[in-house]
Amino acid sequence: MQVLSTFGELRSLPAPVFWAIGFFDGVHTGHVRVVQAAHAPGALRGVLTFCCHPLELLCPQRAPRLITPVPDYKARLLQEQGAEVLLRLPFTRELADMSPTDFLDALQAHSRVAGVSVGANWNFGKARAGNAAFLSEQGKQRGFEVRVQPLLQLDGGTVCSGAVRVALAEGRLDDAAAMLGRPFAVCGTVEHGQHLARQLGFPTANITLPPHSAVPPAGAYAVACRHAGRLLFGVADLGFRPSIREEEKLLRLETHFFDFSGDLYGQPLTVALLHFLRPEQKFSSLSALQVQIQRDSAAARAFFQAQNEEKFNFLPKF
Repeated sequence: MQVLSTFGELRSLPAPVFWAIGFFDGVHTGHVRVVQAAHAPGALRGVLTFCCHPLELLCPQRAPRLITPVPDYKARLLQEQGAEVLLRLPFTRELADMSPTDFLDALQAHSRVAGVSVGANWNFGKARAGNAAFLSEQGKQRGFEVRVQPLLQLDGGTVCSGAVRVALAEGRLDDAAAMLGRPFAVCGTVEHGQHLARQLGFPTANITLPPHSAVPPAGAYAVACRHAGRLLFGVADLGFRPSIREEEKLLRLETHFFDFSGDLYGQPLTVALLHFLRPEQKFSSLSALQVQIQRDSAAARAFFQAQNEEKFNFLPKF
């Protein structure tokens, strides 16, 4: 997949593009329909999105926490759905001030537009003045096809990024997974910590999450991921490590993988949170923490033993 960051770079594309346009936070099942609808003979499937949520610029206090805050993870998910070109525009004041017509002018001035696919609730342009109906009319005038995807319904509710965020915040991992079409996962690069878990006999792979991440409640989870072609199971602590004295408290996922030995430092991991074990708590001593990790590990192992391993074959392979 070719990743671009400016309109001007589109001139290098060798073929027309059928664009799926949206922010696509979470790349949930509704987003997947929009992306997969962006196809036509002889055209590239493109995704046009933004580096940050528009509200981060326009109204920071209302900006949502992001389900997929790591750009590379979001890009991989979009590529998995068939995206061949990803145009990831910085959301600047200049872009925010573009009228819907100016936005389409810029897109057509730099690429041959075979079509545009959006969700039924898509708005674009200054003050969100453009909508799906306006886009459809513009497509007729400009000579490209417009496909508007109806909002996906699941169990009586609409699948949207906001609904996924609510499900995560309330700890409803299964509901979030149903809307996402996969388990909720944390993606990041494994970094060095204080090595306290290793001293306790439970070495962990530590990932610091962006501060604007949408996550389930802090606590211990049964988790899984794929690494070097191998499916790894483990137990993880998501939270702020209240038992450890630190100058700065950062949101981290600390994962102990069962029956694994190796150096993961500096490597990217995508860790799926599959089952909630207990809330985050503060321990009076490292020995008390060690006892609890042993209990969490046993509980996570029991969870996995009760599952069919084929259930986890759909975990991301990156």
